[in-house]
Amino acid sequence: MRATFPDAGVLRPRFKLTPWDLVVVPLVIVVILLLTIAFRGAAQPFDAATPDLTVSLDPRNLPYYGLRTVFRMFLAVLLSLLFTFTVATLAAKSRRAEVVIIPALDFLQSLPILGFLTVTTAIFLGVFRGSLLGLEAASIFAIFTSQAWNMAFSFYHSLITTPRELREAAAVLRLSPWKKFWKLEVPFAMPSLIWNTMMSVSGGWFFVVASEVISVVGRDNDQYLPGVGSYIALAIEQANVAAMVYAGLTLLIIVLIYDQLIFRPIVAWAEKFKVEQSEAQEVAQSWMLRLWQRSGFAGNLNAIGAAVQRALPPLPVREDPGPRVEVRPDRRPIDRVIDRVWYALVITVTLWAVWFLAVYMFGPGLGFGDGRVLAANPNVNSGLDPEIARQFAAFGVTVNADQTVWLSEVCAATAGGTQVSGGMAGLLRDERVGAPEDLAAACAIPMAPAGKVAWSEVLTCLWLGLLTTMRVVIWIGISTLVWTPIGVWIGLRPRVAQFVQPLAQFAAAFPANLLFPIAVVLIATYALPQNLFQAPLMILGAQWYILFNVIAGTVAIPNDLKEATRVLDLRGWAWWRKLIIPAIFPAFVTGGITASGGSWNASIVSEVVSWGGTTLTLSGLGAYIAHWSTGEFNPHVGLGMLVMGLLVLAFNRLFWRRLYALAETRFRLD
Repeated sequence: MRATFPDAGVLRPRFKLTPWDLVVVPLVIVVILLLTIAFRGAAQPFDAATPDLTVSLDPRNLPYYGLRTVFRMFLAVLLSLLFTFTVATLAAKSRRAEVVIIPALDFLQSLPILGFLTVTTAIFLGVFRGSLLGLEAASIFAIFTSQAWNMAFSFYHSLITTPRELREAAAVLRLSPWKKFWKLEVPFAMPSLIWNTMMSVSGGWFFVVASEVISVVGRDNDQYLPGVGSYIALAIEQANVAAMVYAGLTLLIIVLIYDQLIFRPIVAWAEKFKVEQSEAQEVAQSWMLRLWQRSGFAGNLNAIGAAVQRALPPLPVREDPGPRVEVRPDRRPIDRVIDRVWYALVITVTLWAVWFLAVYMFGPGLGFGDGRVLAANPNVNSGLDPEIARQFAAFGVTVNADQTVWLSEVCAATAGGTQVSGGMAGLLRDERVGAPEDLAAACAIPMAPAGKVAWSEVLTCLWLGLLTTMRVVIWIGISTLVWTPIGVWIGLRPRVAQFVQPLAQFAAAFPANLLFPIAVVLIATYALPQNLFQAPLMILGAQWYILFNVIAGTVAIPNDLKEATRVLDLRGWAWWRKLIIPAIFPAFVTGGITASGGSWNASIVSEVVSWGGTTLTLSGLGAYIAHWSTGEFNPHVGLGMLVMGLLVLAFNRLFWRRLYALAETRFRLD
């Protein structure tokens, strides 16, 4: 007779309900219904016969618009988490992969969201042909690009700064790489990752306006996906103050709801992952977490999951234990050979990519013709006016699908500017047309091929990039001085942090686009200097990366370290120098690098701001990219994105990466 322990009856799941389920079960049902409604709206047909998508400024539509926006944002969060757990882990675990991934993340986080939209819209429309899911996927991917980099950098930095004693404990226990990742590294990174996820969700609201208003090649008008972002965009276009107020209130309600139902429970749950030897007297609390823990429905789900797991056959793959604790031998010659081959392959692919981009942007001659540098070939329909494009087409001038009309095409249709009809002459004198005064003289100068860039534009882009770089550096420095002490003060007080958390999320989630009209009106009315009053708009969304990371770093300080400083009576600058700065430094570096990238990303919407019929343009690389964003990816947008990415990459390599190395070697909880 075989005895089993525990008894099979003990292992059998027992289903029970508690009074708390009167709240939990209806809440779960409501969430499922809302997800169903959002998905049905996203799966509507969309093809050439579908009318242009638009939204209504009737505030009664805002609940549905808010649902659609939240649906997109949280799908983007799920994609960002998947990206973080794969790409960031690969960068932290593999030195060869790190050489490629980290510079790529530096480059990608700086690229403007409009650049991703112009590249991916046509791809997703082709994948989901005939369905609105194509535009929805393009919008979700654009939001993903505003969230993923911050989360990936946070997780990567947590992995490379895991305390030495924890890694040694994992080695002593001979944990397999899989168990070490989920039992040690993910829990250690969880507090910082949660705060950065909150920041990423909140920061995504800054770009939601750009991600829900999409230009589609072949359509004269932008497509407005149902959402709060498109509602705000239409309110700005029509200068509707009441609609802006309604949008702000809707946003406040949405942030409060997902803070109470999602993020505050997760923050309270993550308290158990803090690395400390003594527990603090004040810890984060959540009514939703207590409700879920006391719910019988949640317990039933756990029991069902455990029963299913026991019923499934075990995996055939045997999990080998980790390596024994021993001194690592010197690298083998074969490893050095593999490294050299890998680096050679990376350099080769990089050079090929540079050559491919150069040909794409400059044409086969790489900007030269007959031994001369080719002049710029301007778009004479810079406003992308469909009516102007139709008039040019009527005179035999080639017009592109995005309504651009290149000067070289005008020259070709007028025999080098020597055979200009009366109607064409009248069109060229139209103030909406950027044609040169002496068309024949302009046509006589060798120009870059239609749609391609010239070397003179590269110099212009570099100068504009330096202007934007200067603004980013100045305002990141100011934000650091302002928000670092505030974040430390909040992080040291869990009760205050609980109160401030939804307010900080709302401030971070509040689309700065709602404040742009105020800046436009003040600057236009009082003739204020744009560099002083318009430039700070680029940091309105990115500054919160610094605040959230400083709070996360402060919250993660072990309680025993804080008690030690109280015993030693450290105060003033000594307290900052011995405890706070070393403790929050790794988190601050993550916040600083993502705030820097976010500022660059925001430059495209902050250097060109409008309210109704008034538009203010501030010279910079963001304004250059916005000017050339015609609805499809083109060499001019590619040039702007390339210059922006290279400037950010150089800045990160020379400054932020040095701070990363300092955080990894000196400021870690070992």
